Amino acid sequence: MTQHSNIKWEQLRDRLAAQFGLYIDESRQKQGDTAVAHRARVLGLTVPAYYELLFTRAGTAELRNLAEQLANHETQFLRNPAHYRALREYVFPTLQRSRPPLQPIRCWSAGCSTGEEPYSIALVALQVFGWPLSRPVEIWGTDLSQQVLDVARRGEYRGRTLANISADYKRWFEPQENGGLSVSAVVRSLVQFEQHNLLDPWPSWAAQLDVVFCQNVTIYFQLSTCQRLVERIYHALNDGGYLFLGFSESLWGVFDGFETVEVDGAFIYRKGAQRRPQRQQRPAQSARPEKPASTFNWPIRRVQRSEPAPRRAEPPRSILEQAQQLRSTGQQRAALDLLNRAPYHERTPALLALTAQLHADLGEHEQAAAEARRALELDVMQETAYFVLGVLEVQNGAWAEGARLLERALYLIPESPTVSFYLAESYRQLGRTAAAQREYRNTVRKLSDIDPTALVDGVAAAWLIETCQRWLELLEKDHRG
Repeated sequence: MTQHSNIKWEQLRDRLAAQFGLYIDESRQKQGDTAVAHRARVLGLTVPAYYELLFTRAGTAELRNLAEQLANHETQFLRNPAHYRALREYVFPTLQRSRPPLQPIRCWSAGCSTGEEPYSIALVALQVFGWPLSRPVEIWGTDLSQQVLDVARRGEYRGRTLANISADYKRWFEPQENGGLSVSAVVRSLVQFEQHNLLDPWPSWAAQLDVVFCQNVTIYFQLSTCQRLVERIYHALNDGGYLFLGFSESLWGVFDGFETVEVDGAFIYRKGAQRRPQRQQRPAQSARPEKPASTFNWPIRRVQRSEPAPRRAEPPRSILEQAQQLRSTGQQRAALDLLNRAPYHERTPALLALTAQLHADLGEHEQAAAEARRALELDVMQETAYFVLGVLEVQNGAWAEGARLLERALYLIPESPTVSFYLAESYRQLGRTAAAQREYRNTVRKLSDIDPTALVDGVAAAWLIETCQRWLELLEKDHRG
């Protein structure tokens, strides 16, 4: 992009965030560029003219079209099966016992995309309450995109989205000639669809709710937007109501009004009757924060020069340490599950940063970026968050932005060989040969007392050393030649 285009993009990014909550950070800017170019071609405009349109009153509808292009609408029936198991075996039975007879159970799928989520809620309701229903159930599905809502209303599906439909649920579908399935009239009768922007005033029905699904929505929101949204959901729920977030999402540093409930490995959030919720406030930041001692736990097994008698390891003193220990042995998913159970007083920016690292380890890049950004919004000195975001940028080929973030990480954790390695890679791609050589040498030096077979942040130390030495030789030849 040109410098002028960068200025325009930043303005557009901020407007999308203010209007729809959709924050497109640097890691997704390429996706933004592609969407802008596509919409400009559709309208027969140049990219600069398209930008100008988006900042006029006449461009309001087109701004929504662009936001719809940028939102991720991928979903499927009964996605996150553990959540629907919790809904079937715990939430609906609990609400059945606690609500007055014949009072409707009211559910909202916020960000419902093409309809699989609200229809899945309806399928579970039919399994629990039978047909005709022994208790009224009302389900709303809303989304920013009218296009995906049109698909939802048709209720016709095929392919991977149907992978989780078991024999118990097949009877609520009708076969199609193309090999797909369409939801039955009974299922449709339980669900109402409506176009809605979650940042706008809510519809009149969005109150006294019992169940809210808001999955894989908040990962695109900035922290302040998440705080407002979750607080509004809290007040829209009845006492004893439940919030379902995506497996990659959490309320750490966002909102403390909900109680966390674990149901057979699924974590959901309940609105208690006696809680007085507060937003999590950002800690005060000084203009020139001093550099703290590093708390990042690189999974490095150092060589013992002499073998002492084995001692019983001291038990970890915190959930953070336990999760770091699990990660060091390759148990990322177990570490995430552990962090989900953290009591509120331990839900610190450091835990958010470690959560980001775990998602990055598992290849869940959007979730990793979202958690890392939230950690930095709460504490600008979170070295792990800078590292995660920097590596994600490097993997996307955004070398300059990756170098900027990794430089911040290196300031906070100068002893890390992995930060030096990725920084060297960025410098090399940017043509900064001397800086690349320096960081390749630093990587080798930092690995000098580490067992070559040990894993350093998931990478074999020997491979890192060999790679650095190979690039040092090539860069030196280029310099001489």
